[in-house]
Amino acid sequence: MSKYSIPSKIFLEMGGWRQPLLMVDRIDDYKYGENGYVQVVKHVTYNEPYLLGHFPEDPIMPGVIVSEIFGQASEYLSFLTDICDIYNERYGESLKSLRDIHSKIYDENMRDIIRTRRSQVRGVLAAQNLKFKDIAYPGDSIEVVSKLAFSDDHGFKHYSVSAHVGKRLISQGTIINFREVK
Repeated sequence: MSKYSIPSKIFLEMGGWRQPLLMVDRIDDYKYGENGYVQVVKHVTYNEPYLLGHFPEDPIMPGVIVSEIFGQASEYLSFLTDICDIYNERYGESLKSLRDIHSKIYDENMRDIIRTRRSQVRGVLAAQNLKFKDIAYPGDSIEVVSKLAFSDDHGFKHYSVSAHVGKRLISQGTIINFREVK
């Protein structure tokens, strides 16, 4: 876990999700730029509402929920990149990592950028091409990495994603999110 995590109140301001659909518990790493990525963690608890009816005798993490983690992680990647771009444009300072963002997170200028951008952007999970190779169980922590593969002119962003539980690869593939600025 990074010591440069983002405080939960601000973390919630960045995402458009609330419980029970908040599928990212923590952002562990972020790198800005052409080879940028985000790494997030979702802890699978025994009392997750979707586990109650998904193989009740042998609960496992539903694949559709793993897809949602991928979609949310990918949106965080785009959102963090947006706020880094805006901050650089306004204040002439490049933010390239989670550490850099963390150093500005209590700055009211950064908080204003976060709130304003969140109100401007709307996105949805548009498509997925995923392969599931293993299972996540209650008690597991799923680490997801999302990297932007490319964007098109119609608002679709294609991300290369992978999910691990420890060293086990449980899923990988492509997530496509649609994003628009209001």
